[in-house]
Amino acid sequence: MQTKPLKPVDRYAETSRDSAKKGYSLGALEALIADCQSQPDWRPRADIAHAYYDMGKQLSAEQMHKIRVEMGIEPRQTNLIHGVINGVLGQEAKARSDVRIEADDDDFQDVADVLSKSMKEAQREANIDMAISNAYAGQVKGGIGWVEVSRSMDPLDYTYRVQDVHRNEMWWDMRAQRLDLQDARWIVRKRWQDLDEAMAMLPEHEDVLRQALNGWDLINLPNDENNFLFRAYNNERRTQIMRDEWCDTTRKRIKFYEVWYRVPAETVVLHVGPTKRLPYDESNPLHQQAVARGRVKVSKAITRQVRMALFAGPHRILDVGTTRRNFPYVPFFAFRDDQDRSPYGLIEGMISPQDEYNERRQMINWMLKARQLIIDKDALSDKDNNINDIARTMNRPDMVAILNPNRRNANGFQLKNDLTLQKEQIDVMQDAKSLIQEIPRIYSTQLGDAPTGVTSGIAINSLTEQGVVAMGELNDNYRFGRKSVNEQVLDLIIEDHLEENLRVVMGQGSTKREVVLNAWGPQGEPVNRVKDAPIKVGLSDVPTSPAFRMQEQQQIAAMLAALGTNPAAMNILAPVYIEGSGIENRQAVADDLRRATGVPVAGDRQAQQAAQQQQQAQQQKAAQMAEAAAPAEADEKANKVRLNDA
Repeated sequence: MQTKPLKPVDRYAETSRDSAKKGYSLGALEALIADCQSQPDWRPRADIAHAYYDMGKQLSAEQMHKIRVEMGIEPRQTNLIHGVINGVLGQEAKARSDVRIEADDDDFQDVADVLSKSMKEAQREANIDMAISNAYAGQVKGGIGWVEVSRSMDPLDYTYRVQDVHRNEMWWDMRAQRLDLQDARWIVRKRWQDLDEAMAMLPEHEDVLRQALNGWDLINLPNDENNFLFRAYNNERRTQIMRDEWCDTTRKRIKFYEVWYRVPAETVVLHVGPTKRLPYDESNPLHQQAVARGRVKVSKAITRQVRMALFAGPHRILDVGTTRRNFPYVPFFAFRDDQDRSPYGLIEGMISPQDEYNERRQMINWMLKARQLIIDKDALSDKDNNINDIARTMNRPDMVAILNPNRRNANGFQLKNDLTLQKEQIDVMQDAKSLIQEIPRIYSTQLGDAPTGVTSGIAINSLTEQGVVAMGELNDNYRFGRKSVNEQVLDLIIEDHLEENLRVVMGQGSTKREVVLNAWGPQGEPVNRVKDAPIKVGLSDVPTSPAFRMQEQQQIAAMLAALGTNPAAMNILAPVYIEGSGIENRQAVADDLRRATGVPVAGDRQAQQAAQQQQQAQQQKAAQMAEAAAPAEADEKANKVRLNDA
């Protein structure tokens, strides 16, 4: 029994203006868009946070005008946030670790090896690490980043598409509590698509797309409810979605709504173990045999099916069910507001001290340039200049003032520059600078600058560790999102390895071997069934950045120097050191060194298993021969005893 979605309880379903039956109706889309518009207004805050990271965007147009006109100086801004955030982003690249594909059962290790090989290829060709890194940048700056995991629509591109998505394209059910949004009812991606590309991808809907963009001006529609174009015209005419929201006649593009949603569904479940449940697959012989022989418990259950509906404005293009368990868009949350669940990142708390720093710096620049004029009423010559002339030119180095020789006070004209508050301004500015690092708890040692008086390596490492601990929640969320992305990539890889008797070549050189997937043994037993393999994704504990690899090489070199008098240790460690180096054909050189020193070379698993089986067969044969020879040997001994007695 396949997963069967239940009929939705939708107040728009019976009277929907959408011509298609079942699925996500146009009325439901209108309600969803209204829900999006009523969500907490966190996006402007995220835009401001990203602007404060970029160069030259920290002062608004009003602030810049005020500084130029009222203070008479050129507005300048010193971006301290950019460097601090770059330090955090650099730590992600430095501590990035490999993805491991692990099997819970040794019988499926070959399957894990094949999937691991495909995963490494996907990591390289689909630029998974770059997409995740960009999502981490969005997570740190504005509070959220997104990664899409899907298949490429262009057959000439790599099969899997893993790319980051801008936050303003994504909308989700903010009532969801879970970090991976598995309890969210829907996720929507809104994006503009040029008309020519849309028609090329959806040729069967070409007429609707063209007429929707042209405003239905040049077509005679029959008054027939069964006509597809007539129904589309009525949907557009009576929809509550504003035309400007989805139609751009200047650029000739249409906004698409990609709606992923979950609906309750019925399915049949196999209880394989105490904690493992599998959906029953009628086409799977193993499931059929398990049910027929009564080896598993079978029950009907309610689950959720992930469906996808695609709208071009108010026109529904398709609505299909999928086999996915999760949405193809993975969120990377930094922190979430306790009240409305809206996301925010590190920069939001750094904006206030950054504004304070810029304001104090502008004030100091103004004070350095400002002059105070103290003048008696009779100090100037009325024929040559007046107070307005002096006030206008007093800050110029070539200012000219003609005084009244008959003035009563000889000191009646004074120009001063009062810098008495400059020290206080500098102190406040430096305090704001330190707050930019103190608020997110990013210490100078993490940015390569040890504080004054901190010279001990232990103290520096302690401060660095405190900074890492302070960002523990953010980085935990990042690792969770990274693991989710790789799990979804693995799901796509598994779908592409379900062919019967699929042959995959593994290894190189002497370790080259062939693995057969989804096969059956001589006795009808399953062999390397990918769909039933207990495979999981893990993240390695050892980072893979060049700095960490260099550190490992240095540690191995120190061990080699310390164990130079121990030939056995040298024979083991020297090939490992060569494998971690950058020389060409390092694996072959390391294997040659192992053979030369008598250290076993890591062979393929099948050869090892064959050798073990051969050894076990020989031992069993020897035991059988010994057992068969035992009676003859006993008779021979008895005869010898009788002869001796005689």
